[in-house]
Amino acid sequence: AVELQKLYLRLPNRTAHLHIRERGRFNQRYALLCRDFLRTSPRAAAAYELVKRELALRFADDPVSYYAIKDPVFDLIMAGAELWAASAQWQEPAADG
Repeated sequence: AVELQKLYLRLPNRTAHLHIRERGRFNQRYALLCRDFLRTSPRAAAAYELVKRELALRFADDPVSYYAIKDPVFDLIMAGAELWAASAQWQEPAADG
């Protein structure tokens, strides 16, 4: 779907990768909301970090299994993020910086 399209760039040395999204699309809001929620929720951020580390250890060469687990975990995180956004009256920032 167009709302999920993004550019993905990875540096050859794998020190960083970039996800580039178009302003106003669903996946732009999704990424910003997730970022802001995890910044304000240390317990959620620590739990997500642990899940990502464990998945990387177990499924480094199996992206299908990695995402089969990561996606539902992320659905839970985003459910919490949406509740937080409503209670905090969160809005997308005018500029990302």
